Amino acid sequence: MINQDIRKKIAQLIMVGFKEAEVDERTPVVRAIKEFGLGGVILYNIDLKCFLEAQREKPDLSRYEGAKLCPKNIISPDQLKSLTKALKSYSKEPLLISVDQEGGLVSRLGPAAGFSERESPRELGKKDELAKTTITAEGIAGDLQESGINLNLAPVVDLDLNPEGLISKSGRAFGPDPELVYRHARAFIAAHRRHRVLTALKHFPGKGSAGKDTHFELADVTSLYQDQELLPFSRLIGEGLADLVMTSHISHRGWDEEYPVTLSPKVLKENLRIKLGYQGLIISDDLLMGAIVKRFSLEEACVLAVQAGVDILLASNNSPEGDDPHLFQRVYEALVKAAERGRVSLPRIEASYSRIHAVKKRLF
Repeated sequence: MINQDIRKKIAQLIMVGFKEAEVDERTPVVRAIKEFGLGGVILYNIDLKCFLEAQREKPDLSRYEGAKLCPKNIISPDQLKSLTKALKSYSKEPLLISVDQEGGLVSRLGPAAGFSERESPRELGKKDELAKTTITAEGIAGDLQESGINLNLAPVVDLDLNPEGLISKSGRAFGPDPELVYRHARAFIAAHRRHRVLTALKHFPGKGSAGKDTHFELADVTSLYQDQELLPFSRLIGEGLADLVMTSHISHRGWDEEYPVTLSPKVLKENLRIKLGYQGLIISDDLLMGAIVKRFSLEEACVLAVQAGVDILLASNNSPEGDDPHLFQRVYEALVKAAERGRVSLPRIEASYSRIHAVKKRLF
């Protein structure tokens, strides 16, 4: 049996989503925070299951309409501020509260909830005016800080290399040139640091060449990946500008014949930690994406991710199947069992906890 101290450290490795826009002591996520010490949460503006069901009835349903029809955690500025304040009040340790606020299509704080619309990375990259990117990023970071959100899962530093891929189709990349992407990501990060909001480089080691959407299936980039995709990551890491690095659910048989990046010690330990010298936090992309769950159970994926070197396990709880009020418990118990059986070593848990604690200490 592992002791209570290790159990609390395990809980700090977990970040989950939840369905409510208001919380109290009866809410499952509050119980996870109060009783177990959950390390972080992620917020969404749209309930995905509701949105997909509504879209079947109205195929041209817009994201704005979806956010009005199927709200999740983010409804208005005042409501959001109250939600984050309440979540923090239940936590003994500083709580990471995250969103994906990239600008453009991926904006959880948007006009439907009373926030200003922000330009997409593609639009900013096309203009290639760092002053404009800085102004946009200042607006994003200011909204987050004012709302009580301390982690933005952005910027995307993937390169726009495949017009058939999700990154290109959704305008999420600054452009195809690694130097341009680096410069604009650098400005984006600097603005967030001025507002004391953490950022995460994504999706390591770059998935801009991928054709398939990892939300639904694994993307094999063995014949597509270009070495230049790594350059924005290596430069930003080298300059100490990576608070977190988010992994991608892509596979490359030249890197690892068995596992996708998120679950690969060969990629995360040998390439990210050793070759690039990155000592900061590694966060997984959502472990409930099709690229993972079509091959692994959530519980097994979480254990493999920690073994591979992931520090924070992200599980969105915003899938087409709907909300799972027991999601935290499933991840937590899987890691506790893995620790008890020796599949995940105690030094491995301690290492991740130490990195998380150091970031929280610096932030708070």
